[in-house]
Amino acid sequence: MVSDVVDLRAFCLAVDLRSLTAASTLLGESKATVSRRIARLEQSLDVALLRRSPRLVEPTEDGVAYRARVGHILELLGDANTAVRQAHAVPSGRLRVTAPPEFGSVLAPHIAAFNKRYPAVLLDVVVAQKILDFETERLDVALRVAGKLPDSPLIAHNLFEIEGVGVASPDYVRERRPPRRPQDLAEHRVVLMGTECSRHPMPFAPADGKGSAMEIHVKPTIAASDLNFVKEIVLAGGGIAFLPTISVRRELDEGRLVRVLRHYTLYGASLYLLHDGGRFLAPKVRAFRDFMLDAFAAKGRRVNGRA
Repeated sequence: MVSDVVDLRAFCLAVDLRSLTAASTLLGESKATVSRRIARLEQSLDVALLRRSPRLVEPTEDGVAYRARVGHILELLGDANTAVRQAHAVPSGRLRVTAPPEFGSVLAPHIAAFNKRYPAVLLDVVVAQKILDFETERLDVALRVAGKLPDSPLIAHNLFEIEGVGVASPDYVRERRPPRRPQDLAEHRVVLMGTECSRHPMPFAPADGKGSAMEIHVKPTIAASDLNFVKEIVLAGGGIAFLPTISVRRELDEGRLVRVLRHYTLYGASLYLLHDGGRFLAPKVRAFRDFMLDAFAAKGRRVNGRA
């Protein structure tokens, strides 16, 4: 039985470098010690692994096959050692994160708290509505809103599901009779977060979880690509919009917005945290991921009402 990992490393280096002298230099040992290691390895296996000559060291046929298998094992061992070291390393360095602008009030406190816990991590937060490429933008983490994520090598964690609620200004509901059913939206001005005023499918579900979901096609009168801009239009009496609860909570509490279609919610999107799908994560990325997952309680947490 082979009992010394260094014997295996010595053998692999001798094969790769075709020299005991070169192998001994890399290991920081004498040539005689390296030679004894390989001889001990051959004796334990009862197989000749190397052919030695004054000018060259070559593996035997058994040595070539053994080198291939042992090399894979040593790589796995190296990966395991690296993983353990990284897991216990102090998170530090620059962390580049992209986040959607509409959830700034939700994400900013957690990012500030993360920075307080890990002061050695310098945060570059790129707030952008569009999807940024990881490689081009040198991103470490992306926070993205999506109904369904496209296939990619990235690892995705569902921070929370997003439910949209119908809101309008008090002046708007005083001027017009509020809708009682989603179908009634055809008689109202609807403000949509989007890029054009075309007929748009809106998936509704009963707020109490009872009954069946339905999809209503609504043609908006105003479309805007930014959630905060949509909210400002609604505050100005521009119509009805369905916005994430967490983005209108303050306005509802202050009475600047009121709920419409209280018995229905708009569903179908989540906020995801994405990072590279490599075998080992940098400590700063792992720390940020774990911190955010813990901050939002658990994967797939539903953010609704005052949760």
